[in-house]
Amino acid sequence: MSAVKAYRVVLALSIVANLVIGVIIFGWPDVFTTVAGQPEAFPKTWPRHWGMQLWAINLLYLPGLWNPEEQRWPNWLGIAIRATFATFFLSQGDGFTPMGIYDGTFALLLLITYLPVTRVTRLPA
Repeated sequence: MSAVKAYRVVLALSIVANLVIGVIIFGWPDVFTTVAGQPEAFPKTWPRHWGMQLWAINLLYLPGLWNPEEQRWPNWLGIAIRATFATFFLSQGDGFTPMGIYDGTFALLLLITYLPVTRVTRLPA
């Protein structure tokens, strides 16, 4: 499998997983708060807003998915965002630790699979 294809598979899995999680959070916010070990959401607008933000952020990654050799900014930013959220969630502890592991795992997988893409394809100066 080529470096580009491997990266695109990992990024696509990450995007799809986040979109599914976004739908769950938007449609059933108390499922999210229960899994995170938090009290029932009140008002439900806050977790729903976060679910919609997941959609917005992940739709911004699509140019990097379609053309990772040329669209480097969305890819590097996506890796940094996932690493930042992993650090944040892990620092919160409790029910947020699984979310930190989830984001951290994707950040590492994306970094590991994107580095070969940047080495193989050089952008013109």
